[in-house]
Formats: sequence, structure tokens, C-alpha cells
Amino acid sequence: MGLALLCAGCGYIGSPLPPALDIPQAVADLRGAEYGDAILLEFTIPALTTEGLPLKSLRSVEVLAAPPNSPFDTRTWAPTARRYAVPVTAPGPVAFDQIAARDFAGQTVTFAVRATGPKGKTSELSNVVTFTIGPPLAKPAGLKPENTKDGVRLTWTGSGPKYRIFRASGNAEPAQIGESDQPKYLDASAQFGTAYRYLVQAVDGASRQSVVSDAVSITPEDVFPPAVPEGLTATAGVRTIELAWVRNTEPDFRGYNVYRAEGAGAFEKIAMLIEAPVFSDTNVKPGERYRYQVSAVDLLGNESAPSETVSAALP
Repeated sequence: MGLALLCAGCGYIGSPLPPALDIPQAVADLRGAEYGDAILLEFTIPALTTEGLPLKSLRSVEVLAAPPNSPFDTRTWAPTARRYAVPVTAPGPVAFDQIAARDFAGQTVTFAVRATGPKGKTSELSNVVTFTIGPPLAKPAGLKPENTKDGVRLTWTGSGPKYRIFRASGNAEPAQIGESDQPKYLDASAQFGTAYRYLVQAVDGASRQSVVSDAVSITPEDVFPPAVPEGLTATAGVRTIELAWVRNTEPDFRGYNVYRAEGAGAFEKIAMLIEAPVFSDTNVKPGERYRYQVSAVDLLGNESAPSETVSAALP
């Protein structure tokens, strides 16, 4: 009676579940390239097991590498592959560069990766990547940034054949901003007053890369004046000399300075930061010859060289 009453409130337990196998899911994003004198492989170990349960730890991870067989078959390829232990104990992104390129110099090599879970169960092989290992590409050297009117001009030395250019500002990670097939590059998108770091990497196709160059820094500054005004003319009028010239088109243009000299005297500024490309000089005397020059000024006060000199005299 007591036992019956005790069990009357018990829920149905059902058959016991089998223990989880903790087999890691296979890596699906393996990618690789020759990086200087090493092979760089990057991949992500999934955070779930094949049963959809969280994968909390790993017993081991290994990279397999060998020339591909023909026709390619991982079942016959894997037993012949060299194995490299990857020092990883938990799921997540991995970058592995401990395979020397000289181990496979001149060969076409296939790579794969697999992980072993905490209970000794090993995942299926990852996707495979295959590429040919060539002579290491030299690290670009002597990277030099130059502040120019058109942007930051970069020059360096290297053997190419092509280059990737990277830039960062503030605490951001460097990001690729362009490519070049010459050891030079103009960053026309650089903004004056912003501090930048630049790096360069030599590449040959998608699977051969040099070590990235040492970083260089520069804060470009606008120390560049507008273009010298062109087409200046001086025409004598009624008790005035009329000046006219071609308008400047710089986006940071502010105004023009007008200079005048009487006879053989020195030039003196007679008008400052006028906006229109015309000027009427009314402070003139009949019979006196005047010489004129015009300069352009930007928003930061950078002033161009003076224009060509023109002259005029009232009758």
C-alpha cells in the first residue's frame, strides 16, 4: 500500500537516452595560401557536435597534407598524408602557420583538417584546398608614404608580381584598399588631418603571398595652395583699370589677393580674399603705368604663386 501510494505521483521516465558521442562537426571553411616561407591555413571549428549539442572541448586537431591522388579520393589520400598537430582545445576560428613551405617545394599539395572530440571521436575530413607551392615571395621593404596634393603616395621595393595595399586609422584593423602591379600606389581617398597606417603585401595569384611589410604612419596635411590664376588681363577704363582672369575651381578655394606696382616700384597688396575673378582699381592716376598680379588662397590660407604680370595705364 505504501509503495503504491509512493509511486502514484511519479511521472513517466521512459527509456534512458544513450550517451552523447561528442563527435565534432566537420570544418567547412578551410582556406589556405603560401605565406612567405610557411603555409597559412585558416578555418573555423564548429561549436556543435554532429548531434547538435554544444562542443565544449577538443582532444586534438590535425592538418593533413599530401599531393592529391588521381582521381582524387580522400579515402585513399588520407592514409598517405603528413599530419600536423594544431594546438587548439576549443571550437572557434583558427590560423595555423606551422607547416614549412620548403617541405613541399615545387609540389601541388592538398590540405584538409579534422578534429577529435573529448571522447576520442573524430570528425569527418573538412573541405579540401589544393595549390602549388613555389619559391617564397619577398617581404616588401622600404615602404615610404609621401604627402601630396592628390593623396598619400606610397613607394616600396619588392619583387611582386602584384601587391595588396592595406590601410588603417585609429584603432581599426588594417583593411585592403587597393592593388598594384608596380611598387607604388596613390591613396587618393586619404583625408587631410587623419592619421593613417599603411602596409603592403606581395601576391602571386590567390595562393601565394609574402609576409606583410612593416607598417608606416603618416598624417597628411593640406599645405598645397590653389592653382596660379590664369588669363589675367588689365584694361584701362574711365578713371579705372579693370582686371579679369579665369576662375579657380578648387573645392577649398576661398578668394583672391590682388597686387599692384606703380611704375618700376615693388608690388603691394591692394585687395584681399575677393571672391569674384574681377577687380576694379579706381585708385589710379592718368598717365601712370601700373603693373598687376593675382594670387589664389584656399580655406587654410595657403596662397598660390602670383600670376603672370600685366600692365595698363590711363590716358
